[in-house]
Amino acid sequence: MNHNCQFSKKLTVKTFIFAVGCLVLFIIALPTDGTSFAGESPEIPKLSSNTEEVSYGSDTWKLDGRAALGTTVALTEQYLKHSLTSLRLIAQSPATRSGIWPQIRPGLAALKEAIPGAALYIEPDGNYYSVEKGYTRLNLSDREYFGPLFRGEEVHGSLIYSRSTGKQSVIMAVPVFEEEEVTGAVALSIFLDDFQQLISDALNLPSDYLWYVLDEEGSTVLHPRSDFVFMNPARQGSPSLTMAAETIISEDYGHTSYVFGGRNTHILFQKLSFNDWRVVFGKIGEEAEDMHMPEAYDILESLTSEIKGILTDMDSDLDKTVQSFEGSFPPEHTARNAFRSVYKDNPYVVSCALIDTDGVITYIEPAEFHSSEGKNIRDQENFLMMQKNRAPLLSNSFLAVEGFDAVSLQHPIIDDQGGFHGSVSILIRPDVMIEELATPFVAETIYEPWVMEPSGRIIFDKAFGGTGRMLFLDYRFEEQRTLLELGDKIEENESGHSDFIFYDEATGSRKVKMALWDTIRLYDAAWRIIVSYPPYE
Repeated sequence: MNHNCQFSKKLTVKTFIFAVGCLVLFIIALPTDGTSFAGESPEIPKLSSNTEEVSYGSDTWKLDGRAALGTTVALTEQYLKHSLTSLRLIAQSPATRSGIWPQIRPGLAALKEAIPGAALYIEPDGNYYSVEKGYTRLNLSDREYFGPLFRGEEVHGSLIYSRSTGKQSVIMAVPVFEEEEVTGAVALSIFLDDFQQLISDALNLPSDYLWYVLDEEGSTVLHPRSDFVFMNPARQGSPSLTMAAETIISEDYGHTSYVFGGRNTHILFQKLSFNDWRVVFGKIGEEAEDMHMPEAYDILESLTSEIKGILTDMDSDLDKTVQSFEGSFPPEHTARNAFRSVYKDNPYVVSCALIDTDGVITYIEPAEFHSSEGKNIRDQENFLMMQKNRAPLLSNSFLAVEGFDAVSLQHPIIDDQGGFHGSVSILIRPDVMIEELATPFVAETIYEPWVMEPSGRIIFDKAFGGTGRMLFLDYRFEEQRTLLELGDKIEENESGHSDFIFYDEATGSRKVKMALWDTIRLYDAAWRIIVSYPPYE
């Protein structure tokens, strides 16, 4: 792995400076009452090619952390300062002072091309225009920054959810003066997700390094993991992170360490020159002790063993039942008696059915499911797999004809010559089974079990109502990026642990969580057994 930070070839600083230069030339071309712009884009310091080693505890930095911090600070300030300089120029132009939107729009449109965001002209009553939408019919007079802005103060970074786009943004704004009266304001609502991507692309850091930005109250302004934006680590992190955040926002520069996501993290930080934000650059270090993790692993091991044992017992009983049919399609009384015995001996079996070679449910027990007899399941994936492979299988989760999410454990009926005569299927409701098995281990604890197929289908999740959802496709999860990142790790690795941010719809809050997982397998099927918990509670 290359441990020297390099600038990405995709964008970035050169493209940005060129776009801002075009904006400046455009504004200078406007009549300006003698106002002009003179200045050059700041030179961005590149990281040193020398790999000076900076030791913190047992960790060693393999790149020059001080130079990396300087580069991160310079990149952040470059974009913010250029947006502010451009807004000042736009605010001073006669076109903007006219208050006529069609004359104001070209300058703001050029700024929007240079920096990702919503460019706005705000009227004294709070109504505003945007480059994208024109007159928005929305109002900003209740924003915290609005009063100071129309008293003549510039806004150098206020965190908001943009009303015109709904995106997490930081507002930069400049009042428009006519003589000494504020007659309006121009603003750029910079999209934080795009903003951080510009910086991340330029830094191109190895995976064990990180950067982020905190505002004067300790809230996260920029972070490569966007779920962390607007979170306050002093209130939502570990005790050591709380202390570190307090240090960061109380000092102009320095270094400190904290525990997050089960690892020690060592950081350098520096205050920006034109507002009270702090840029943080750090290295993710060695694993740290987590007081909850040993108990969580004990629960995970016990729950995995219990679920695996129950599935194995059901599979064994099913195999004995099929063997009793001696390779032929059984008569009704033989099938029903055998199925009643399987149902009685296995409390988590919902039903037991005989399926012919055409996919028709011929007999099924218990009696409450007799209405399903005669129904055809030939289009179900599990039947198609049985017909193709003629081997035992545990299906993926599916909507059963009885109307609930289920999995099917099936064995084929094969004669001595290898002839296929149908199959026997037991239907299981994994959510009911897993809840009953998990409750003794997690009742009145902070631990939350859930079970997921590698494809992302959640087959059990009581804590947050996720049962039956597809993690990677459900719209309720699409903005929870660290949860989706966790899902990718769970899909690709049979065991592991990782932190993530979970958005609780019931309370409207985000919480840091830790997840541990392991895998059980039966035939070609796999279930990821997961235990998550809030590590700092």
